Amino acid sequence: MGMEFYGNDYNGPDVAPFVGINTFLHLPWIRTHQELVQAKPDVAIIGEPFDFGTTIRPGARYGPRAIRAASTIPSPPYERFNIETGADPFGTFKTVDYGDVQVSPGDVIESHKRMTQKVKEVLDQEGIPVMLGGDHSITFANVRAFAKKYKNIGMIHFDTHADCAPQGLTGYKYDHGAHIRRIMEMGCLKGKNYTLVGPRGYWPGRDLYKWMSDQDFQWFTMLDVEELGIDMIAKEIADRANDGTDAVYLSWDIDSFDPAYAPGTGEPEPNGLTSREGMRMVRLLSKSFDPDRFAMDLVEVAPAYDVSDSSSYNGGITSGLGQRLIIELLAGLSLTKRGLENGDPVRPHNYRGTGNTYHFDKNIPRPKIPKRD
Repeated sequence: MGMEFYGNDYNGPDVAPFVGINTFLHLPWIRTHQELVQAKPDVAIIGEPFDFGTTIRPGARYGPRAIRAASTIPSPPYERFNIETGADPFGTFKTVDYGDVQVSPGDVIESHKRMTQKVKEVLDQEGIPVMLGGDHSITFANVRAFAKKYKNIGMIHFDTHADCAPQGLTGYKYDHGAHIRRIMEMGCLKGKNYTLVGPRGYWPGRDLYKWMSDQDFQWFTMLDVEELGIDMIAKEIADRANDGTDAVYLSWDIDSFDPAYAPGTGEPEPNGLTSREGMRMVRLLSKSFDPDRFAMDLVEVAPAYDVSDSSSYNGGITSGLGQRLIIELLAGLSLTKRGLENGDPVRPHNYRGTGNTYHFDKNIPRPKIPKRD
């Protein structure tokens, strides 16, 4: 499929990474809805350069630009054969960059409406929308589009903060600390199908966590991650997200990572995930979703605070980690799409390891992936 959709670029033009327009991975740029309909992509990357819902440090509006810049290192080809897992999502998925939502500066409601519309356009073409944020309030707008297509969704949320406040810090409903409450109000998400991974620190307080418990929410603090391990947690959150739902939405706040691995964010908090833990988690989860009923956003990348990114010409530590999460997620989805359990990595003749994080513990039943009726 790769050559059919991407042409000779799939195997790689001899182009320096600093040449050309910074679409995600230098993938084809789809500029209009009409072009989207003609291309009928399996995956569409959408930038949402929006941080009007931020309550502390702004700057996530530049996240999509930085993530795209980081994704062009190394330069093309589109073929992304992963050395460790032997999976290449772009040999399976026709993937395009659908550009940015044209946000209206200062107008949260109108900007959210435009996000909902652009995501809906991808879903109407039976594509997987992958959104680059932007602050976390964009998740409400994105799920609103998702809920127009699917009645019951499962949700997996990686974050330092619960973001379940009844309203924002100064009373505003649509800031980045209240999007989960807005989603619950839509009626598309049941508490039993929601899991939060990574909360730590000192916000929110006891009363809000009591409300979450009353909704039958599940969450795993960083102490839980330390004690239970990535594999056990991945199994439970996949089971919850798939339990009686029509589709799954994954929202990943980059501040779930320790600032040592992701300094470029508005509200860093010590004692977060390592990049290795995050990569293992996303590889495990990616094989648990139906690729025909899935969406994802990556939020709160703020490159101005990234110690290795002064220009976003090549991205930094944080945006580099973010783009890799997306590629790894698509890799696992691509295996499921092809009916495969594992990729096909090249191993030494006397290989002694197992080197595969695409399956859960063999002694634990695998979650059943919901199939399209």
